[in-house]
Amino acid sequence: MKRIRYLIPILFCTIQVSGQIDFSKLQQEYMSRKPALDTMRAYPDVPYTSLKVTNSEGIDISCWWIPREKNKGTILLVHGFDMNKSQMLPRAKVYYDLGYNVLLMDLRARGESGGTVTTSGPEIRSDVLAVMDYYDKNLNDYGQLFLAGYSHGGRAVVFAAEQKPTAIKAIILESIPYSLSAGFKRIYKVEPPPFSEGDIDKAFQSISSIPILLMIGNMDQAIIPEEAEKIKGLFGNSKSQLIVFNGMGHNLSTEKNKPAYTESIRTFLTSSKK
Repeated sequence: MKRIRYLIPILFCTIQVSGQIDFSKLQQEYMSRKPALDTMRAYPDVPYTSLKVTNSEGIDISCWWIPREKNKGTILLVHGFDMNKSQMLPRAKVYYDLGYNVLLMDLRARGESGGTVTTSGPEIRSDVLAVMDYYDKNLNDYGQLFLAGYSHGGRAVVFAAEQKPTAIKAIILESIPYSLSAGFKRIYKVEPPPFSEGDIDKAFQSISSIPILLMIGNMDQAIIPEEAEKIKGLFGNSKSQLIVFNGMGHNLSTEKNKPAYTESIRTFLTSSKK
């Protein structure tokens, strides 16, 4: 995945006032709905159902429910910032092929969900919580719920889990940015604009008893190994683990890395269910 998708999906260097970056305009562009992301790139090639749930702010959240086997367990899979649920289908296939049911969702202002602006801060937790509540009330005979988030979707997962830790069996995080400000500075070599960061350390401390798999690439700039080690230091469950893939950047599910990626997930899920 290109660097531009890590944090700010625009060429910020062209947005300037008197030779300086106009961070106000940058932030507006960063948070706004992008019509190009409203189109589904693909659809599941197995039976599925389209669902709509409403979050606590009255925003409709769109989901795809892809059932596989009752009582096996379900993966709620959350996309990255400059994505929609259709772009998570290759990752969904990994879980489906392992025998799990899958719930794919669009975060607000992305894909087929409502809303005009989005965020990477704790506010977006309500989108995930709405889907979790729907699952608990309507689909819980399909088994325990696992949360999985890619990139900024991982932050949404962590902040949601902080609110309802007992509703979750385990969490899988791929390339989750630890500090939005630090990542921005590494990638773009300038001081960052204000971000709605949230207290990610506090959130991880709140879910420390849950098994967590954190996967990163050692060449990623959105999260670096030193930051991943800080997160690992907050783990409180013996089944939690950090895996660093050498030679990999932000996207860990490439064809080259797919066997190791899949095996890491399979092993973790098997362990976390015991």
